[in-house]
Amino acid sequence: MNKSVVIGVVAALVAVLSGGGGMYFWMSQSAHAKAAEPVAAPVVKDGRFVSLDKVIVMLKGHEGASQQFMAIDLVFRTSDKQEAEVKAQLPFFRSIAVRSLSQLGAAQASSMSVDAFQQRLAQAYKATFAGEGRAMPFSEVMVAKLIIE
Repeated sequence: MNKSVVIGVVAALVAVLSGGGGMYFWMSQSAHAKAAEPVAAPVVKDGRFVSLDKVIVMLKGHEGASQQFMAIDLVFRTSDKQEAEVKAQLPFFRSIAVRSLSQLGAAQASSMSVDAFQQRLAQAYKATFAGEGRAMPFSEVMVAKLIIE
């Protein structure tokens, strides 16, 4: 074989392989970027409401002070299609709420509005689901009952 033919074939092979490697790298980077983006919760105008009753949380107090606790009932707005999924995940939702609310001190919790509790919980749920790379099966978390003792 002629030297120029061999060099041409090797150059074409190198070009094809480097192009393929570059395409693979670009595709894997865009897939990682898409996976890192938080998935938006479905927007539900009507739909279903699923309740999570009696979430009990011990509040942080000062040393020597009597223990204070919070009892909160939550309601999740979801679609008809995702109602069963929300019901199946209620224990998981309870743990997220307890983890978020147990960071509060008794004085801080007593001074918060219901809207502030809802915002805190919404942020906790969004962060947890974004960390897992999946969509929340509900569009809104609401406080149905709040007792601080």
